[in-house]
Amino acid sequence: MTIFKPEIGEFSSALPFDDHILLKTNKGMINIPLEIMKMQFSDPRLIPEREMGKLAATFRPHGEIDSMTGGAVSNAS
Repeated sequence: MTIFKPEIGEFSSALPFDDHILLKTNKGMINIPLEIMKMQFSDPRLIPEREMGKLAATFRPHGEIDSMTGGAVSNAS
C-alpha cells in the first residue's frame, strides 16, 4: 500500500476483529477487511491493484486519530 500512499509508514502491529484487522503503523492506522488479509497471506496477486489503492486511501495518520479521540493515541500499541 505504500506504493499508493508512502506516508503509511512501517508495520507496527495488528489487532484482529470479527470482520477486519486494524493494522497499526509507525505513522497511523488502517482497517483491512479480513478477506483481503486472507488473500495477502495465501496469494497476494489475487488482490486487485484498485482495491489496494482504495485501502491506502483510508489510512489515518496518528495526528488525525488523536484529534478525533481528543487525546494522544500515537504511542498506543
